[in-house]
Amino acid sequence: MRFHPRPRALASLLALFVCACSGVGTGKGDQDGGAAGGSDAGSSDAGSELTGEVELGVPGGPDGLDFMPLEEGAVLNLETFGQGGTHVLLGVRCIGFGARAFVELRAKNLLNGTELVAPAPARPQLLFCEGELCDLVPVTLMMGGIAPIDAERDGLAIQLTANVHNAAGVSGTDSRQALLSTQDL
Repeated sequence: MRFHPRPRALASLLALFVCACSGVGTGKGDQDGGAAGGSDAGSSDAGSELTGEVELGVPGGPDGLDFMPLEEGAVLNLETFGQGGTHVLLGVRCIGFGARAFVELRAKNLLNGTELVAPAPARPQLLFCEGELCDLVPVTLMMGGIAPIDAERDGLAIQLTANVHNAAGVSGTDSRQALLSTQDL
């Protein structure tokens, strides 16, 4: 049996690449210098809590990349995107967070209390900014498990919540009720 050093060398290069991309040891962390038109929110004073503005929405516009506010009680179509799982398309508007933020989404079945959580990623998400308005659109929220397999999902009342924070300590939340529709399944 021959020993091939390539896998180890490849693993070492991959580890260096991951460290370089994540800013480990560079002192740069998650700063983005205001890329994409926004600026990172200011620093927080010890003991003070900074609040940003968060608004739940849906994709809109001719290309589906514009933010449209989600009205209380709106109907959201369940989608499969051809892969079998069910999702809803959402958008999150962030004001006062800068161009990067951690976004967590939650969906709660108001009939039986089942809650789905899409946790914020380990690194902040890049938002599309125009001035102080920064959007994350579209966002797919997986809805598998929101109701038992044999339960009716058409017309199911849910509570959606977006929790947003950034590295500077700014945080905010928004919550809206909506109804699910199976018309597109």
